[in-house]
Amino acid sequence: MLDFLRQRAGSWLVKIILGAIIIVFVFWGVGTFRTGQKNILAEVNGQPITFTEFQVFYNQRLNQLRSLFGPQLNDELLKKLQLPAQVFEDLVRRKLMFQVAKEMGITVTTKELQIAISQIPTFQTNGRFDPRKYQLVLRELRLTPKEFEDLIKSEFIEAKIKSLLLTPIVATSEETKEWYIFQNEKLKILWAKLPISTCEKEVKINEKEIKSYYEANKERYKTKLKIALTYYFLPFKSLEKEIKITDKDLKNYYEAHKKEYTLPEERKLRHIFIARKKGESEEDFLKRAQEIRAKIKAPKDFAKVAAKYSDDPHTKDKGGELGWVKANEISQNLREVIFTAKEGEIIGPLRTPSGYHIFLIEKIKPAKTKSFEEVKEEIRKKLIETKLKSYAWDRAEKIYDKIVLVGGLKPWAQKENKTLVTTPLFSPDSPPPDNHITNDVISAALKLSEGELGPIMEVPEGILIFKLTKKEPPRIPPLEKIKDKVVRDLKHEKAQELCAEKAKHILEEAKKGNYQKVFKKYGLTFKESEFFTREDTEILGVPPQVLREAKTLANPGQWLDTPVLTGDAIYLVKLLEIKPADMTKFEEEKKLLQDLLTRQKREEAFNDWYKNLREKAEIKLYHELPKI
Repeated sequence: MLDFLRQRAGSWLVKIILGAIIIVFVFWGVGTFRTGQKNILAEVNGQPITFTEFQVFYNQRLNQLRSLFGPQLNDELLKKLQLPAQVFEDLVRRKLMFQVAKEMGITVTTKELQIAISQIPTFQTNGRFDPRKYQLVLRELRLTPKEFEDLIKSEFIEAKIKSLLLTPIVATSEETKEWYIFQNEKLKILWAKLPISTCEKEVKINEKEIKSYYEANKERYKTKLKIALTYYFLPFKSLEKEIKITDKDLKNYYEAHKKEYTLPEERKLRHIFIARKKGESEEDFLKRAQEIRAKIKAPKDFAKVAAKYSDDPHTKDKGGELGWVKANEISQNLREVIFTAKEGEIIGPLRTPSGYHIFLIEKIKPAKTKSFEEVKEEIRKKLIETKLKSYAWDRAEKIYDKIVLVGGLKPWAQKENKTLVTTPLFSPDSPPPDNHITNDVISAALKLSEGELGPIMEVPEGILIFKLTKKEPPRIPPLEKIKDKVVRDLKHEKAQELCAEKAKHILEEAKKGNYQKVFKKYGLTFKESEFFTREDTEILGVPPQVLREAKTLANPGQWLDTPVLTGDAIYLVKLLEIKPADMTKFEEEKKLLQDLLTRQKREEAFNDWYKNLREKAEIKLYHELPKI
């Protein structure tokens, strides 16, 4: 199996992701169910996928992506993600899973779903399922209960199928050992670098090639959407002086929140901890603790006895000093005894699971409520902060109404003698260095037409009122504007092809003779790496692509059959040496590795099973998938 592992080194680097499945249930009386649906988009073994189903799933996935990427989710990214095709495949998988479940007699019972949903914090209030909260969450997700139930039930079904099919698959001890050896043996490689720039000097291009390259790669040069905003910023701080807080307000708050200003009782303690010795009986342990207690004739003796006999390494050298403590800082089984003792009293020995304790109550600070005068200004600040945002929003709404009445942000600013800020044109995924231009502001701006006033928005430290000043859609510049860049790209691409051919030729020579002489002959720089394992992700001086490919090499002296292309160079790679794995930690890590390998084997087995199921399925697509 070790040889098998070496041959498939790359696959062992794939992340093992077994996502947690959230299980929910539509409780009685929550939501409604949709009627039967026509408009069939496709069929899976005779079972329809409707346009409505597709639209629901598509909207769900699109909303997830918007939450994940924010303003960065543009048309270009959506095209790369091929979202319609992804959604269609998810629906096909869902149909197939329900069909298999029916054949295998797998069902999801009402009881199972009820138990599962009761454990989901999202739908709970004070630890109990809350139907109202459930409805609110689904409304926010833009789902009907029926849609949500079907979606989650499909995930539950798949989990049950996996459990039934995969439970017998277990990684053996021998497989685990071989995997550990494979992952922990250390490799040392030699790599030679052929810079693409050396080949660019040999590249010749003409006008016809430049035009052809431009036409074939137009989309690469498409500019990003750019926007510019003009805004008025209303700082919270500028309104503080307008908020009136009376002494009556302050006193009312103080009386209603006196507990907030009550300082709890504190006690200054010294402490002796006595740990049980190995083999010591409970009776002897108690006797020894009592003997130590007897050595303390008076409070002044406590520090000396603690320094000599305490087993607490943190306080022993300080004569057992714990400092000032509050009741909630003491364990519950000691709290009542300590906080009912008198000043100067010595308590103990007290038994706890960890050992015996002896305490000295050195001093007591009684609980105290701060006077109104002491906390007056603190309360004022708190009340101002509480009222400030509400006051600022009221002010902003009045300003907004005026802006609409006078015909726009600029006329209002001129009339009121207010300062506006206009940003430079920027791409939504590269906002300007302005704290007021948040992701939420950008998302709102993208929904506006040029010149349109946006909604009032709260941003750090204030309120923003803005309009979309300019919206420059993506466009493909004419060749004349970007000719230098097109020429550079074309030269680089041709140089890559030229260097790739040259690298193959050099590799063949290096395999046959003295590779050092061959590299020197062609002017290639070459270096040896430090030792690394197949689990290492970074090695000094070695590009990630080179490191990834080098991990597939199994035998010293072996070359990578294909040179590795990076952005600016091509690398030739040889495995120089392998150091055996250090097995000292194998037994310690064996259980974890065996579980990990078992999960990986099960995931691969399930993927193979599903691939076979998908290939055998009769999929009829009656309409072209919607395009972005």
